[in-house]
Amino acid sequence: MKKFIWIAIAVCFIGGVIWVIQRWLFTSEMITKVYPRSKDSFVGDPMPYYNGSEFMIYYLEDLRDNQIGFHPFSLMTTTDFVNYKDYGEVIPFVNDHQDQELALGTGSIITDENGLYHAFYTGHNGSLSPKEAIMHATSQDGLEWEKHPEHTFFASSQYEADDFRDPYVFYEQESGEYWMLITARQNGTGVIAHYTSTDLETWNEQGVLFKNDFGNDSNLECPSLVFFKGKWYLAFSDQWDQRVVHYRVADHVHGPFEKPTGLDYWDSSGFYAGRLETDGEQLYVVGWIPTKEGHNDQHTYNWAGNLAVHELVKENNHLYPTIPTSVSKRVHTVPFSRQTIIEGDHLSFDPGEETTLYSGKVNLDEQTKKWAFQFNSEQDQSNLNIVFDTELNTVAFYNRPLDVAENYPPETEMPFNYSNQSDVEIKLVLEDDIVVLYLDNKVALSNRMYRAQGNQWAIISIEGNLAIEP
Repeated sequence: MKKFIWIAIAVCFIGGVIWVIQRWLFTSEMITKVYPRSKDSFVGDPMPYYNGSEFMIYYLEDLRDNQIGFHPFSLMTTTDFVNYKDYGEVIPFVNDHQDQELALGTGSIITDENGLYHAFYTGHNGSLSPKEAIMHATSQDGLEWEKHPEHTFFASSQYEADDFRDPYVFYEQESGEYWMLITARQNGTGVIAHYTSTDLETWNEQGVLFKNDFGNDSNLECPSLVFFKGKWYLAFSDQWDQRVVHYRVADHVHGPFEKPTGLDYWDSSGFYAGRLETDGEQLYVVGWIPTKEGHNDQHTYNWAGNLAVHELVKENNHLYPTIPTSVSKRVHTVPFSRQTIIEGDHLSFDPGEETTLYSGKVNLDEQTKKWAFQFNSEQDQSNLNIVFDTELNTVAFYNRPLDVAENYPPETEMPFNYSNQSDVEIKLVLEDDIVVLYLDNKVALSNRMYRAQGNQWAIISIEGNLAIEP
């Protein structure tokens, strides 16, 4: 008997050594950024998976290289959301006009009871009918994958065939089954379809888990469902209208999933396709901050950009965004100095070469109506302004000069209620051309500002004096 035990131990040890060697040999590059991307490509639709020791963040890699195929699965791993190991492409698309996998679409990753990795993803080809299918691949280490085309399946007759994508898979303990949530359309509106499986190969249709409750017909993209501190949280992105990441709350995995009172989203349209993931202690939403056409501040947002992560803090069953604790401990921090900025005056900050977290409080009184964070502020006509308005109860980014900004729609905007507050806590993260703001750890505002990079920024009092403190 002892002989068999020692053999088993030896096999496990050798298997572990092989796994470590495979990970070491697989080409990777270290990236130290809060908002990372590969140097020659961009991050779209992250698919985070916590494997017990690190976050494996798969994503659709936007190569922008004019191939006919696009969006392979690529992978970054991290333990702290600052230091990333970028492995690059791990599941390729098929560069063939006639192949279902001409483009890969969003999916998810899970391990089974034997530790085998399973990737479920969308195969998309706009010239085929149906355009979209759910596909399957497996891996021993999460790096090298074997595709299983025999497990491919399409929408049933109750769903529209060309909108059937973004599978999210998790193990549901109560039923002892694997669940798959799928972005689908039924009767002219977006729904989240529900499938189950016992073997991760054959999937059984279980009807609709959740139906669009916005009053429009938007698709509900990139769904995820996580149990956290006694509640089930369902997140999804509305494909049109606001184009933000929403969430719903339920006591049971089957629902009903209800809109939380007040705000049901965490960030503006500057943050998209966020997926929920937890390490058992903290909950995170992992999405991307888009680039702009031609990398020009005056142009429109396009698809994909840099990876972005908000930590979500539970308070009375609501979830509120803040900078991840592990990030705030590792980045350069600059507290506001205690002083008052007279109406019409400003306080300037010199740019730094490293990622910087600025933090402090703005004291509010009846005279404090409006102020702004102005970027590229040494220019005579700075047109990158985040405006805080206590009468409109908004925080909004305008790529216009302050004197005309509010004659135009904002680039990004979040509601925020300043009333009945004596102060507002502000955290501002600046990294290269990315500007992310947190107010009172209640809302986030993520933005791309090309001309903010390397340039001075300032706090400007517009209406009323502005008292700030660390």
